Parts: sequence; structure tokens; C-alpha cells
Amino acid sequence: MPSLASIIDHLLTSDRLPYPDSAHIDPAGNVCQLKCPLCPVGAQIITHDRVIMPMDTFTAILGKMPFLRTIDLYRSGEPFLNPELFAMIRYASNRDIKVVTSTHFSFAKPDAFFDELVASGLDTLVVSLDGVSQETYSRYRVGGDCALVLSNIRRLIVAKNKSRSKAPRIIWQFLVNKHNEHEIPAARKVAADLKIALELRPISLGDNEPDTRHECYDIGARKRDWLPQNGAFISDCYKGDYCYPLFQGICHQLFTRVVVMADGSVLPCCEARDKESAFGDLLNESFNDIWYGPKYLDARLRALNRKTTPQLQSVCFRCNNFGTAPSLTDKLRLLLHVYKKGFRHYRQKLSPVS
Repeated sequence: MPSLASIIDHLLTSDRLPYPDSAHIDPAGNVCQLKCPLCPVGAQIITHDRVIMPMDTFTAILGKMPFLRTIDLYRSGEPFLNPELFAMIRYASNRDIKVVTSTHFSFAKPDAFFDELVASGLDTLVVSLDGVSQETYSRYRVGGDCALVLSNIRRLIVAKNKSRSKAPRIIWQFLVNKHNEHEIPAARKVAADLKIALELRPISLGDNEPDTRHECYDIGARKRDWLPQNGAFISDCYKGDYCYPLFQGICHQLFTRVVVMADGSVLPCCEARDKESAFGDLLNESFNDIWYGPKYLDARLRALNRKTTPQLQSVCFRCNNFGTAPSLTDKLRLLLHVYKKGFRHYRQKLSPVS
């Protein structure tokens, strides 16, 4: 009689694994004006091409994934550098897909831009603003203008009020580091005055991306340069002795979402960067063939500590973010998380995806 662990492993690696209902889709691959030192794009250690996604690529991608309910329309670049971004948002919104995008918002735009942003159907706008003064903010957002970002937030709020629209919801994302933690009280006050959400997040030191390496900037130096004094804003993996794996549990992204690059290539997670790490190409393959294909299957088997095929080893096999000996509890939690959407998946299977 098979063990409970074997049954769980089978369900998580079978062709009944539910399709994901969310995806990262990158409208501006590796294109950004800022030079953030821990970002592989800002640090200029990305090796592949900069690509602006055309509208026809975007519509083709959504045509291959009609089951999506949420799109994070951003990833490795500044999304508003894509001149067709508003058209993409409208296209997805008209199909009842919730769209979220994230921006540094450090660019000059006319009033019409903010009116169009409100009218586009965007659900949530995440604004990366790590400080309330230029001196503090620019330590990380190199090349950005703090006053311009705050002005743009205010102009967007004016446009929302003029249209009597609650959307887009504005989230102020503040990456806490040693240079800006003293401005957290001021940021809280500004956010309260603006009536927007402030999200204080621990800073990542760029060591969780298997395709990129800060070779001239070792992890010890990065910890000294960027980690704040307040331990509440330090990720657990940077506390105590530094060792791999960085995180506990199982990589959920292999089972619950996809990342689509600007050229239509599919990556297994947000941390993978290189086109050579792609698990498939949505412009030339069906989603079904990619999602249940040999690269996904082998990566999932590795995540569950099952036998893999050496010649198929992908980016996941050089990733140190998660261990390869998850507990039964970890597996059960993942199974429950994945299969809560199972009934929708079974209905989808009755209508094959192109």
C-alpha cells in the first residue's frame, strides 16, 4: 500500500495538477533607467537582451492561458517604458483579469497620463519608494527622484478623485535598509496623509537568483552595507550563520504560478532570469505541453526529493533557495494550497487549452 507521502507526491506531479490562476508577465524585460545596486538589471549583470513586449505577444500569451485571474504585469524592468502598457491593462481587465503592476514612478508625465492610468482598469499600483528624502532614497534607487515620485503619487490621487474611482489601489513599497530605517516614522506619516497603504519589506541581497551573481560584491559586504539594525526588517536567512537553503518549505512557484518573459518564454519562478533557463515558449507551444512537460516534471520531483533525470536538470538544480528534503507537513500544506482550486481545473480540462 503506498504511503501518504507517495500519494501526495503523485498528486503534485501528475497531469491533474491544476493550472495556475496567476502569472508574472514581463512587459519590459531588463529595461529600466535606475541603477539599483542589488538589482541584476540595475547592476548591469543581466546577460540577455532587453525586450519590450509587443501587444500581439501579450494577447497571444493570454490566449494560451484563459484560466488566469490575476496578472502581475511587471518583473525585470520598468513596465511604464512599454508604450502599449495601458492597452495591455485594458485588454486583460476587459477579460475580468485583475492586473497589478509595480513601478519606480520616477518619470515626468503630463496630466493625461494619470487620467489614462485611472481609466485603464488597473487594480493595484505598487510604487517603490525607499525613503522620504532624496539623500536617503537615492542610496538605493540610484538615478531616481524622490520628490518626483511623491508628486506623481499625489497627481494620481487627484486623477482618482476627479474620476471618483477607487482604482488603482496604491501601495507604497518601502524596502527597509540601514540607510532608510530612520525614516520609517516619517514614511508612515506621509502615507497616512496620502491615505495609501505603506508596505515595509525586508531588503533582498540578490543572493536568491540562480542565474545571476554579484561576483565583485560578496554577501558579507552586502550584509554590512544594506541590512538594517532593526531585526524585524531582516529576512531570517540573513540572521545568524549564513547558509543554504535560504528558505524553509517547498518552492510553491513550481506548482502554483508561471513567469512569462517579454519574448513569450516561460520561466519556473521569479528568481530565474536567463532565457536559457526557460521551460518553454508560449508563442510556439501549448501551455499544457509546458506545464506538464519534462522540465517542470523533473523540477517538481527534485523539490519533493524524488528521483530525477540527470540530462533534464534545469535552473532549479542550481538553485539554493529551498532544500530538497521537505517534510511530510510541508508537502501536505502545498497539496492543500494547490488543490483548493482543483474543481476549476477539472472544468478547464474539459475545454483543452490551445
